[in-house]
Amino acid sequence: MSPTRLSMSVPHLIAALVTPFTAAGDIDRPSLERLVAYLLQGGIDEFFLVGSTGESPLLDEADRLAIVETARQAAPQARIYAGVSGLGHRHALRNARDVQRAGADVAVLMSPFFVALDQEQLVDYCTRVADGSPLPLAVYHHLRMPTPFAVPTVARLAQHPNIVALKDTNGADANRCAEILAATAGRPFRFLQGVEKLVLPTLEAGGHGCVVAQGCIAPQLFRSLFTAWQAGDLAGARAAQERITALWGIFTRPEVRQSFNHFLHTLKLPLHQRGVLATTGGALPGIRFEPAYEAMITSFMQEHLDGAVTPRTA
Repeated sequence: MSPTRLSMSVPHLIAALVTPFTAAGDIDRPSLERLVAYLLQGGIDEFFLVGSTGESPLLDEADRLAIVETARQAAPQARIYAGVSGLGHRHALRNARDVQRAGADVAVLMSPFFVALDQEQLVDYCTRVADGSPLPLAVYHHLRMPTPFAVPTVARLAQHPNIVALKDTNGADANRCAEILAATAGRPFRFLQGVEKLVLPTLEAGGHGCVVAQGCIAPQLFRSLFTAWQAGDLAGARAAQERITALWGIFTRPEVRQSFNHFLHTLKLPLHQRGVLATTGGALPGIRFEPAYEAMITSFMQEHLDGAVTPRTA
């Protein structure tokens, strides 16, 4: 699927995929294939791989390529966005070339890891990567990173012919979407919401879709929102958004917010319990969770997802 055909009129529903690992800590290709099949069956055919939800800072180059290659083989017609962020523009460009060879359609770039930049430096960094990238580039604003993408910076970057979109994970700032859309008006530049509770408000404001981690566990719910929206069924879209907002509420719980791995477990445990992932393991070895924490996740998902999330039996 050609990345040059990213639509301005048909909204993009993109799942931010977790990265499955085996018990030995290797990339679990069969589980990734099952996850891709699960999403396709649920109505999602656009995938963001090796992003923050995919544990990209903890992956080496071989892992990154294995993930993109496996997803491409499992879904030849899907649109694949692949994270290329790293420690500098040379690292990002090397990653962009690698993921292109592995089958990605769009490269996704955060601000550099670890180091803080001012906004002029951030524009220069992204421009250097966009100039040299063999793939169209989407930039990625996330509050975990040391350098935010200010609205005027996004407007400047939207002028670049090879920068096509922004994924905006903004801490639930409902006003930022409208500000960015106004600042980038007239450009073929897509605003993609990264916060689940703001998906419908983004579409209502004129945004172009979303990139959401909870799409992994609730693809049909997100697809129902988009189907209703495109059919002009605002009541149906609002009903779906209410359920999505309730599901997003798990991220606000103190026990989930205590670490990134606790966040990931809210996604991997339900997928494991549904037989999609063989394990709940992550890139860091030896991570364990208290039974009470896992019971909380299971109970929450039973309440907020269709059907019970039944633990696997050996």
